[in-house]
Amino acid sequence: MPRMERLVARMERLVAREQRELLRNGQGRARLPLMITPMIDVVFLLLIYFFLTVQFGAEEVNLRTESPVSEKATASADPYALEIEPLVIRIIRAGDGASITLSSGLRAPNNTADLEQILRDSMLDASHPQGLFAADHPIRLAPARDAPWNEVVAVFNAVMSAGYRSVAFGGLE
Repeated sequence: MPRMERLVARMERLVAREQRELLRNGQGRARLPLMITPMIDVVFLLLIYFFLTVQFGAEEVNLRTESPVSEKATASADPYALEIEPLVIRIIRAGDGASITLSSGLRAPNNTADLEQILRDSMLDASHPQGLFAADHPIRLAPARDAPWNEVVAVFNAVMSAGYRSVAFGGLE
């Protein structure tokens, strides 16, 4: 039996030597097996940690991006406030003069004096509590390309005489 034990011990040493040589690369250094499972576990734990601790969109707000035109202009306190739709006055060539039409369901004036009276009656103030528009309500003059310039200036003057302060030019075609 002692001989059998020596043979078994020798076989164990040979197997151990072969295993050591298998772990070594061609340059005589030992190769360590790379165990990737624990690294994947750590990566998933880090991902779970960051998903649980990060607050996505908790501090989101709507910011107005328009810069004020003047020092008096300020941003609205309500970021969801709708822009006021301007009253559009269209000026179209009609024969030797011009035809004036108003948006917002107001009747069409016959001339600039009639336009001024319609706008005065539509202004919301202490004397006209049933008025439609405040003095700072935006008004857009939209002359046609062939509209007579003197008629466009007369319409502008009528709007200013009616007491409106926010008048702009620009076609809405």
